[in-house]
Amino acid sequence: MKVVYLYYQLKLTFMTHIAGITIEKDKQGNARYARIDLKKYGHLLNPIFKELGIEDDISPYDPKFVAKIRKSEKEFAEGKGTKIDIENLWK
Repeated sequence: MKVVYLYYQLKLTFMTHIAGITIEKDKQGNARYARIDLKKYGHLLNPIFKELGIEDDISPYDPKFVAKIRKSEKEFAEGKGTKIDIENLWK
């Protein structure tokens, strides 16, 4: 249903050329891939991505590093961390 809505919105908004969407062809000349500028059309595509289970928040950091940070945040929330006052940091 949302894909039909997206198609309908794009068809109404643009006629022949769609800025921010590039169609790529294979060796035989058949249209196979579409590259879509998410800055322009992300608000239309994000609900579809969420429905399909595709993560739209891609981190530039190493996944192991992100997991380590999230684990430490969870442990701190559980009271396993130590809070240091900034004024007493160097004492």
